[in-house]
Amino acid sequence: MKITFLKPALFLAIVFCSGILYSQNITDSKLKLSESRSGLIMDDKILTTESASNTVPQRNLLLNTSAPEKDFSSFDINYQQQKKKKSIGLGILLSALLPGAGEFYGENYLKAGIFFAVELLAWGTYFYFDGKGNSKTDEYQAYADANWDVRTYARWLKDGPFRDNGQINPDEPDKNVLREQIMACERVNFSHTMPEYNSQQYYELIGKYQNFQAGWKNLNHAPTYDPGSPYYFETYHDPVFTAYAQERQKANDFYDYAKIGPITAIVNHILSAADAAWVISTFNQKLKVQTGFRMQNRVSPYTYEIKQIPTFNLSVNF
Repeated sequence: MKITFLKPALFLAIVFCSGILYSQNITDSKLKLSESRSGLIMDDKILTTESASNTVPQRNLLLNTSAPEKDFSSFDINYQQQKKKKSIGLGILLSALLPGAGEFYGENYLKAGIFFAVELLAWGTYFYFDGKGNSKTDEYQAYADANWDVRTYARWLKDGPFRDNGQINPDEPDKNVLREQIMACERVNFSHTMPEYNSQQYYELIGKYQNFQAGWKNLNHAPTYDPGSPYYFETYHDPVFTAYAQERQKANDFYDYAKIGPITAIVNHILSAADAAWVISTFNQKLKVQTGFRMQNRVSPYTYEIKQIPTFNLSVNF
């Protein structure tokens, strides 16, 4: 009887002691470990438990869902990168000198490429059309030198019913003297006088006003002085005269197209300088980049095992 009674008593004593030790381990589970050199901090937090009733065994622990979730043995690793601010004034100056340079300095490479491309396109347009204008100018001037003659024009004036034309000598050896004679007649008969030989106005006027039409040697029909004639000089436009005027106008059009280049370049410099200020100002506001890494210990509500879960975070301040 003694031996039979002692066995259940010994078993109950062992169970009672085990329950006390288990409860003590749960309540004393908070552990804090810090390592100052590595900057890592690990915290063990107390698990809050409660019994559903006195009839439920103590070993059936439940996670308190009404309390805030707590982490076990968590630690953080944070990294912050701080870039150096850039000078807005320097960026404006760079873009004013070379569009896109300020944007490149502000590390906005897309805008830098766009402004630089516009600059190249603007000056490319200028040189292209300016070259075409020069080529066309050389063509029509060479044509005029070969086909317009001041002595032919002087004879037409001399033979016509114009005032003060008696002093004109078409065979005058000195062409400058002949020009003065022609101009004296033109002043009292026409709105324009003959410009200096081979000047820009000279090539323009001989293809612009009808009286100079008489100086072309290759006309289809010579202009007349009869207002009733279809070749009356005030209304007549010979095809040779018209074709020359059109070629000269083509050269002028090319020069007008070429002007678009420098105008575009000036506007591009101004816009790029203003944009560089914005780009660098925006860059200076986007300096702080923060990244984080966290290891958190979580308790499974089913197995009551503690497991470490990695958590990453990225923060960018504008």
